[in-house]
Amino acid sequence: MQLNQSNFLKFMIQSEPGKPAISNGLRAAFALGVPMLIGQLINQRESGLLVGLMAHFVNLANVGGPYQIKAKAMAQATLGITVSVFVGTLVAQVPVLAVVLTLLWGIASGFASLYGNAGANVGLVVGISFITTIAQPGNLEVALVRSLLCLTAGGWAMLLSLVMWPFRPYDPIRLALADCFSAIANYIQAFVGKVATTENILEIRKALETARTALGTLRIGQSSRSWINEPFLLLIQDGDRLLGLVVALTELLETHFQQQQYYTVQQLVDDALEQISVILQAIAKVISRKPASIDLGNLKRISEALKEQESLQRKAIAGSETDYTTLVAFTNLVLTLKKLIEQLQYTAQTAKSLADRSKMSQRDIDRLLLFEEEQRSPLSLLKENLTLDSAIFRHALRIGVSLTVGVILYSVTNLPMGYWVTLTIILVLKPNLGATFKRFFQRVGGTILGAVLAAILLATITSKPVLDIIILLTVFFGVSLIGFNYGYSVIFFSIFVLLIIDIGHPISWQLAGFRVLNTLIGAGLAFASHYFLWPNWERDRLPSQLATALRESHKYFWDVMAVYQGTKEPDSSIISQRRQTGLAIGNAQASFQGLLREPKMHQELVEPVMTLLLYMGRFNNAVTVLAVHLEHFRGTVPLPELETFVCQISLLLEQLADSVQQEIPPPPLPDLEETLLKIQPYLQALRTARIEELAVNQGHTPIRQAVIDYSILDLEIEQIVRRLTAMHSAMVRLTLAN
Repeated sequence: MQLNQSNFLKFMIQSEPGKPAISNGLRAAFALGVPMLIGQLINQRESGLLVGLMAHFVNLANVGGPYQIKAKAMAQATLGITVSVFVGTLVAQVPVLAVVLTLLWGIASGFASLYGNAGANVGLVVGISFITTIAQPGNLEVALVRSLLCLTAGGWAMLLSLVMWPFRPYDPIRLALADCFSAIANYIQAFVGKVATTENILEIRKALETARTALGTLRIGQSSRSWINEPFLLLIQDGDRLLGLVVALTELLETHFQQQQYYTVQQLVDDALEQISVILQAIAKVISRKPASIDLGNLKRISEALKEQESLQRKAIAGSETDYTTLVAFTNLVLTLKKLIEQLQYTAQTAKSLADRSKMSQRDIDRLLLFEEEQRSPLSLLKENLTLDSAIFRHALRIGVSLTVGVILYSVTNLPMGYWVTLTIILVLKPNLGATFKRFFQRVGGTILGAVLAAILLATITSKPVLDIIILLTVFFGVSLIGFNYGYSVIFFSIFVLLIIDIGHPISWQLAGFRVLNTLIGAGLAFASHYFLWPNWERDRLPSQLATALRESHKYFWDVMAVYQGTKEPDSSIISQRRQTGLAIGNAQASFQGLLREPKMHQELVEPVMTLLLYMGRFNNAVTVLAVHLEHFRGTVPLPELETFVCQISLLLEQLADSVQQEIPPPPLPDLEETLLKIQPYLQALRTARIEELAVNQGHTPIRQAVIDYSILDLEIEQIVRRLTAMHSAMVRLTLAN
């Protein structure tokens, strides 16, 4: 990847999904503004600024969730910042000791990410507090005063966040769940508009996992079981089921009803999908406490119209196996839509129960599958990761070493405001090179633009009250945008930093220049440390991620087909495996996206990896159709040669996984077409027998049940073979590219 103007602009303006965090921005402005105002009133402006800044740092540890979780994280941040400021103030006068402790503090800051998002934020603010303080030496009295101010700041931040600010512990899980159903609705709209991609499904899976994480955080913070957890858990599971049904419905429509003669069917299903999308968006609004009406009336009328079309198709059969195959696909389409409507009804009821807190029905209780979060002690997590095989340990070492180099560099060269070097390092350095590469551009670009704007403001505005208002606005916008676009956020934070330096005294363009220079040095050190110190290249991780995705796809296929072979009963483990497969494909997709951001990325790898991921997703869509049909499966005599087919597919998936992991060409494809030719005569015989029964109006017969059981296989096994063939071809090209 070339570092050209196009890439620079792309990294600067590309935003993350979601909206700016306005609430966080307002809270940050209050956290800083009130201490600053008090400091001015008592003529202790610098102390007020310190309290405001430390309160802002403590607020960064507030990641939402129950009261206990928020209070614990903010208390840990307060204690960590206080200790860091006290120690940093004293050791700043002993350069050797400052360097050694910088290494230790940096490693500890990196290790904090072991304990989730809250731990990562606490580690970040503690690390920032230490590296900024060692640039400002003082005696024991100064250290004690600063520590007292830090404790005051922590108390103010906790008062603001936990007492004064509107406290809604369930908002994170509500919003995460609403995002799940909105994401499914967006995928449906994309499908109707013929712009749907596998990335849409991965976004839904990501939203579901975010909701699971939010629920896990909520449960950890509660001392006893809460009634509200059960609807949340049901909604997560409903989202998973709806995803499977929507994938099955769109897969059937795309693979079997694209010809012009099915125009009426297409229109009806498109109308149904539009209604489903509207209902899902309404459910999302209800979950997030917004007014909405959930009406399934139109959807049910469309479903009845499809049933009439199915009836017409059934009557039109005149001994034609082609017509009967179409009828089978049509019947499965109608059945899938019926299940979707039923699931939407259950989901709507559960969503409404969050508003009225009514007791769940016995049906809901029967659907509820409780799960327990795996808990490991902090010490055991630490021990497990004290090895260079751990990416977190390597990242922690990388942070510690690069911060140490930064301190030595600015100490030896006497760089003005040298702590900007280390501050940039800790903010830019991320666990993978792609993310660090992106942060590099955003940090440098945002700093340059922010420094220029700050210098212009200070040259044109002399009123202190006006500058104070601008300071609060920059904090508001900086915090609000930090999760939306880091580059935009840096612009405002750069203005903020330059406005508060030696507050009350004019600064020059020269100081703004030092800000830019130190940021360039820090960003360069961060990027270089990732490049040379235990590099974590996505091109090294991607083969393993792809292999894992293929093996999880194999497990999903094997679990579903085991039911069709009569060796397993359908159970919830299939839904669980579908989730694991989706996560594995999502991880491989994320690794591939990281690879695209790495320098020296080989362009010839892009097409085969994209093809492999695309057809892996489509393969699993076909398996999902078979999985959804299991609700109607009654276990008649297994099809002849089905076991051979399953074994061939299973072996092929394992060979593809071994091939990508070992970077060797896969063995030749087995003769899957020959196996299909052995299965199809039995399916054809079933169809013929059923057509003869229909001619004499025979209803429920063993042949009818066999057709119900295996007709879906007749529709999907060819899709499975076609998509695996494409995956095998992509793997051959990928190994050649390596």
